[in-house]
Amino acid sequence: MNVNKLAVGYENLKTSICTHSYITIKDAQMIEIESCRKVLKFEDNIAELEIPCGKLSIVGLELRMKNFGFDSVKIYGKLHSIGFEEMNSTKTEDVK
Repeated sequence: MNVNKLAVGYENLKTSICTHSYITIKDAQMIEIESCRKVLKFEDNIAELEIPCGKLSIVGLELRMKNFGFDSVKIYGKLHSIGFEEMNSTKTEDVK
């Protein structure tokens, strides 16, 4: 079997099986997101991540990312706000 076909099949399987993400906020300095699929944008003051059920936006100062590619991703910095946008929906919910 072609390695590329196997890799694509594996990614499709992961996408179809994982339908949720756990988010842990540890004070105003760190947030941990499990099952992060993709980093859409990452700058010093904003991070946008694709999770199984939508898009997560994190706004803060001096943001840094660790552990992407393992089971979870950790973002450190002075967190200001977190927003969530459902997939295939126009609703946006902000948590401050």
